[in-house]
Amino acid sequence: MQEEHVFAPAGRFGVRGRLVNREARDRLSRGRRVKNREAPDTGRYVRARLPRGRIRSVAVDATLRAAAPHQLRRGGGPGRPVRVLPGDLREKVLTRTSGVSLLFAVDASGSMGTEEVMARTKGIVLSLLADAYQKRDRVALLSFRATEARLLLPFTTSVGIAQRRLRSLPTGGKSPLALALAKSLELFRLELRQHPGRTPLLVLLTDGRANISLAGQDPFDEALDQACRLREAGIRTLVVDTDLTWIHSYAYARELAAALGARCLGLEDLALGRVIAFMDRAGAW
Repeated sequence: MQEEHVFAPAGRFGVRGRLVNREARDRLSRGRRVKNREAPDTGRYVRARLPRGRIRSVAVDATLRAAAPHQLRRGGGPGRPVRVLPGDLREKVLTRTSGVSLLFAVDASGSMGTEEVMARTKGIVLSLLADAYQKRDRVALLSFRATEARLLLPFTTSVGIAQRRLRSLPTGGKSPLALALAKSLELFRLELRQHPGRTPLLVLLTDGRANISLAGQDPFDEALDQACRLREAGIRTLVVDTDLTWIHSYAYARELAAALGARCLGLEDLALGRVIAFMDRAGAW
């Protein structure tokens, strides 16, 4: 059995050797990562428009305004009912506020078991959790190692719990990457059924080295298949490549990111501001 280790996060996340820079601090202080989206059935009435297909909700005020100039020609007038024709009908445009549901999937396998890699990884996630708290995101935390993908925290706004559980996260064992991706998709589907209209965002921190099979096939090929399923489901993903030696080895995380349709950033030269900018753009997607 491979020995387990628990590495403390590297304090506050450093940006190229410095503490969080002014750009990152400014981003951390900004408002919620939300936007108003059109909602077909419920929401706030913001304007009226000409119908597009079947009318779900008639905008009575706008319909009457459209019909009013034609009442004399239609035989209407004082004391008579307003005559409304199909061409007068207007429908309501409803919007509702949508936020981000953010899942951190952290590779805790043995290949992450060096103090530098895991300390940096925890530091990144802790910093992003602080940003998620400021932006009122719903956050979940998944770790994968040995033969399991373990949900440390279901989707919640209680970021403090995620921070505490991340700090004590052990490393060791093999990497069930395909299982972690399959579990991520399952979690997002459940979250979106319970909270429709939210933007799903996966931040995957891994070196991409899969060595536990999900269904008896090549572990990395299985991971690529699961990555394609996430992409087809419309899950926006950022891959943080934690392999500090990728120049001298196969770039597994980068190939995985290509299958996900994801942006891939290297841990070695990662800037927190770039990650937060990606998350902000995804929230407005």
